[in-house]
Parts: sequence; structure tokens; C-alpha cells
Amino acid sequence: MSSTKKGLDLQWQILIAIIAGITFGIVINMNLGANVTEGPIYAIKTFFAYGGDIFIRLLKMLIVPLVFASIYMAIAKIGSPQELGKLGGKTVAYYFLTTALAVLIGLIVVNLINPGQGIDRTALEALNITTEVPEAVSNQGVGERSAVLIIIDTFVNMIPKNPIESFAKGDILQIIFFAVFLGVVSNLVGRRSESMTAVIESLDSMMQKGVMLIMKIAPYAIFMLVAAIFMDLGFAALSALGKYAGTVILGLTIHAVIILPILVMVLGRYSPIKLAKAVAPALLTAWSTASSAATLPITMANLKNRAGVDGKVSNFVLPLGATINMDGTALYESVAVIFIAQLLGIDLTLGQQAIIFITASLAAVGAAAIPGAGLVTMGIVLTAVGLPLEGIGLILAIDRILDQFRTSINVWGDTTAAVVIGRSENAIDDSISPENPLQTNQITNG
Repeated sequence: MSSTKKGLDLQWQILIAIIAGITFGIVINMNLGANVTEGPIYAIKTFFAYGGDIFIRLLKMLIVPLVFASIYMAIAKIGSPQELGKLGGKTVAYYFLTTALAVLIGLIVVNLINPGQGIDRTALEALNITTEVPEAVSNQGVGERSAVLIIIDTFVNMIPKNPIESFAKGDILQIIFFAVFLGVVSNLVGRRSESMTAVIESLDSMMQKGVMLIMKIAPYAIFMLVAAIFMDLGFAALSALGKYAGTVILGLTIHAVIILPILVMVLGRYSPIKLAKAVAPALLTAWSTASSAATLPITMANLKNRAGVDGKVSNFVLPLGATINMDGTALYESVAVIFIAQLLGIDLTLGQQAIIFITASLAAVGAAAIPGAGLVTMGIVLTAVGLPLEGIGLILAIDRILDQFRTSINVWGDTTAAVVIGRSENAIDDSISPENPLQTNQITNG
């Protein structure tokens, strides 16, 4: 049954849920504050937080089997290692291009606006901002090892010592490597791998069906998730750090509505408006969850069913992008590092900003596709230009809301890559659109 017969399409249901959640959360926050620890409002906030967490967990539950099965099947459809190398090369090149452009935009915007100059330090002090280094940053040895070594380790660690352990830990980069290797080997052994391929193809179909089932509760879960976030969001922090937040969002907007659409039109020969409509459920879910990994199952379904990108491309490009393509994160880090320097009264030379450009572009590749992972890579960039890791504490107050915006841009960048690479591989069915979706495995009827 099509979504038009059942009322609002999924993206509109999610958008309404987001607006309602923001409104509800803000009203509670403004009237009762963020530190309510008892009573009915606290009970509601706790219930909402758990409801949103259940939704994210359900999506994450599918990630490991879905990524493995989709990557394997993509390799099986691609065929020869030469074709795989060609597809992989184009994909990585596109991701590095868009990440570098994002960092460049961030550097230009932050130098034009100078958000760290003239900031109300009294307002910052009133927030009791911590200067402790986040545990996630210190655990990675940031500040103790060079940025070059950390980035090199990221690439070396892509090769799993034990694939079963990688599956258990949910290490997506290692799972992707193993799936690609297994897919290549299956092509080399030919007919003897057909039984294994049939099993994995069944797993792939089951995971896609699982996405559709979970998305039936998406509008309700996203309402609870967003409401809980905004019930906790302190507006004093937004006021004090508003210029910084505005700079980040402006840079993200320029990248999202100018740079990436131009690439889609020129390289992908595809309407960016049509693409935005097709992946709207994924983008809205990414904004709500602040996790491109949790959004991955929805993104894959949207590209296939609503944008017409063949699975042999999207099933390879999207999981890889959710792991290594972090346009929004890279742009955010370039703005944040210079903002911290300005706040501390440190003038960065052109050479230091060039180091930020290179390091942020490379470090973004190592950012895990989970909420808050950008703080780890930001620590790498801070260390590269000699700034203290404690500077991260200056922006933590509003990191969660900015994480939502940059995650949406990360996912948007992944979808543009799928279209651009899909066009280069003649793997797009232009007859499929949000108005005329693929009738099998639909996700829009939730």
C-alpha cells in the first residue's frame, strides 16, 4: 500500500514529531529548568529519554549484520577486483574532496566572523564550564601521541585480527574490510561460494525488512528523543555561545545547500531537490539521533527505494561513508579549534591554519559514526597546532545540539556520493523518485 493512501508521508510525520518535541522540550525547560530531579516532569523526561534510546538501539541492532551483508552483496554484484578497485577509488576520492571542501569553508567562515572575539566571558563563567579533558579523548591517547600516528593507526586497524571479535565489538571499519575481502574471495572461487552468497543475500533482505518494521515507530520515538534533548538543553549556554554556534551552522549550511548540490548537479546529473526529498527521512532521523551509524539502515533504504540508486553502488558507498566520510564533523572541528584559539587569545598563523586544514581533513576519516566521536578527532587537531585539550571543555555546553546538525550534513554528504558514484557507474534508475518509489522493500509506508 502506498503512503499516499495512508496519509502523511514518513518524512512529514518525522518533521512534525521533531517540531512537537522541540516545542514541548523548550516549554518545559523555560518553565522548570533543566535540573528537575523528581516529580512527574522528571518521570516524563526519563520515560522520553528511554523511549528515544530504545529506538536508537533497535536501529543499531541492525547495523553490523546489515553492513556486512550489504557490502558482501555489493562486491558479489560488482564482480572483478578491478571493478571493485575502480569503484572504491572513485568513492574515496569523492569523500576526500568533499571533506577538504568542508574544512576550507569552515576556515573561511570562522576567519570572517571571528566568533571567539568579544565573547561575554562572564556569561561563560556562569555556566561553570569544565576544563577537564573528556574521557573519550584521553582514552585514545590524544595529546600523548602525534596526530600522524593516530591517523595511521586508524588505517592499519581497519584490518581485523579476529573478525568475530570485530563483529562483537561492532567495529564497522574492520567489518567493512572483512566483508570486502570475503566478497572478493567469493568471486574468485566462483560457483563454490553460491551457497554462502544465498545465505548472506537472505540476511540482507531480512535486515531491510527489519528497517521497515522499526520505522513504523519512528515518529513517536523521535518525538520523545527530541523532547528529552531540549528539556535538558540550557539556553544560557546557547546565549553565551550563540555566535560560535551560528558560525558552525552557517558553514554547514553553505556546504549543504551550495557545495554538495553543485557536485550532485554537475557530477551526478541529478536534481539535488529530488535527492533531498528522497532522503528526507534519513536526514531528519540523523538530526534527531546525532548518529550517522544509527541512520545508516534508513539511508540505504531511501537511496534504493526513493532515489533509484542501484544496490551494488549504494550498499558499498553508504556504509563506507558512514564510517570515513565526515564532512560536517570536519567543518565543525575547523571552526571549533580556531574559536578555542580566539577565546584563549592565541593568534594562529597561516601555517598553523594549513595544519588544521590537513589534520581536520584526515582526522575526520577516523571519526566513528556515533554521537560525540568528533570530540576525539578535535583533540587530534588541537594537539597538532599546540592548543590545550582542555579547550574542548569550552564548547561542550552546546556540543549535543551542534552534533545533530553536523551529523545531518555527514549523512547528506554520503547520499550525494552515492548519486555521483552511481551516475558514473550507470547505476541509477531515473524513473524512481519520492513520488514514484520502488514498490518492493518500501520504507515510506510506515
